[in-house]
Amino acid sequence: MAGNVALSQVLSYARDLKAAYAASLTREQELVDANDRLRKGYQQSLHYAVDLKKTYRHLQGAILQSLLGLANALEAKDAYTRGHSTRVAGVARQMALGAGLSRGAAETVAQAGLLHDLGKIGVPESILTKSGALTPEEWQIMRRHPVTSAQIVAPLEFFDQGAIILRHHHERCDGSGYPDGLRGDLIPFGARIVAIADVYDALTSDRPYRPRRPHTEAVRQLLEEKGRTLDPRLVALFLDLFGADGPAGHEASHEAGWAYGRDGSGPSDRPI
Repeated sequence: MAGNVALSQVLSYARDLKAAYAASLTREQELVDANDRLRKGYQQSLHYAVDLKKTYRHLQGAILQSLLGLANALEAKDAYTRGHSTRVAGVARQMALGAGLSRGAAETVAQAGLLHDLGKIGVPESILTKSGALTPEEWQIMRRHPVTSAQIVAPLEFFDQGAIILRHHHERCDGSGYPDGLRGDLIPFGARIVAIADVYDALTSDRPYRPRRPHTEAVRQLLEEKGRTLDPRLVALFLDLFGADGPAGHEASHEAGWAYGRDGSGPSDRPI
């Protein structure tokens, strides 16, 4: 009798264990299925993220291309300015890479070079193409263009560093620049790069008030301004990169700029 009871208990335990094991297998399969669904959902989210990133990049490019088209249209109105921003951007990109910036950061500097004169859309054409010296009132209007450039691109969060360069590319190391009179290392690094590229292209370009200067004379002017208005380390870098013959394929620019006066005796009062 006792043996039958014991056997009955063992069989009952075995049934309970079998049921528990079956339940654990079912639960395990449910977890596997849930994990598979999560994995598929995660992979789908990654695809969505990649697609969204591509779309965002395309949108960024489209916006910048629209702004560049506006800047090119502004340059095209005057034979002296045509192609200037493209050359400034090319020199600025090479300098940024030579200074050790990442490709992404160097591209931002180059894009700022392309758009650095965008704010001149707010400057009357009579001032931009004037062959004589600017009046104090005209000079005041001209000096607003870096701020206008920065304001135009300010809504573009992805280009916030570029906006800073646009605002400050006319600052000078001795504090004589504008709009904020920054000095030395307080001037953003990218703005100091664009400043040198802009100065060089202005010096080697025809102007309404004087012909282009040869590369050797432009280099002499850069050396004179080294450490005074232009960053000495970046001037040295420019000369290391382009000192022999100038930037490859660099043609005459056509943009009103800070340069020698008409008689070649010294810097004129014209802005870059």
